[in-house]
Amino acid sequence: MTIPRSQRRPARQKGVSTAQILLVVGAAVVAAALLIFLSSGRLRQAGGGTPAYPTGVTQDGHAYKGLPDAPLKLILYSDFLCGHCAEFATVLDNLVPDYVETGRLQVTYYNFAFLTPESVQAAKGSLCALDQGAVAFWRYHDLLYANRDSGMVAYSKSRLKGYAGELGLDSVAFNRCFDTNAKAAQVQADLDAGRQQGVEGTPTWFLNGQREVGSKSESDLRQLFDDMLKK
Repeated sequence: MTIPRSQRRPARQKGVSTAQILLVVGAAVVAAALLIFLSSGRLRQAGGGTPAYPTGVTQDGHAYKGLPDAPLKLILYSDFLCGHCAEFATVLDNLVPDYVETGRLQVTYYNFAFLTPESVQAAKGSLCALDQGAVAFWRYHDLLYANRDSGMVAYSKSRLKGYAGELGLDSVAFNRCFDTNAKAAQVQADLDAGRQQGVEGTPTWFLNGQREVGSKSESDLRQLFDDMLKK
């Protein structure tokens, strides 16, 4: 039976409820936050972004990170082809937020390139990167260790030059520095300086003058830092 038009209930007008609006807005916020998070992750993987701590170069030409007046000063002698050095670099990186970013630790890097000819080449590459600033050095440093699993090819001349391009450095300036062997004398000088300090292997490091050899676990290094800070 057909209901007369006059007796029909008016159809509800379609509209958007407040809950629906909030749901859409919330989804958009979540999506934007996720995009920012993923982008920042890509930046970290590519060595981009600005560090949340001071970086610089000492008067004798060595890269550091952390406040120059930090109560803890760690001087590190390392070889880019050293597996234990890579482990120690990861441990130090994990402790950066608690010690470097808070102004309690400064790390200064010295090349101790003694393992292979590729060690020397990698050290030269790191110093050519340092010519473009301390941030460039630390990004290059991280990228060298990140590529260790590729084997010796990771430290070939072509790959060492390629890393500069990956990081967005001035490739022309980097290649000129690398090809002219401009950093050979400094690499040798660092090696000699380390030997004068009693360095025989890597990693060897000095924490407020106290000599340590080898890597440490994150918990052990944290404990050492905390004990030193109490003194």
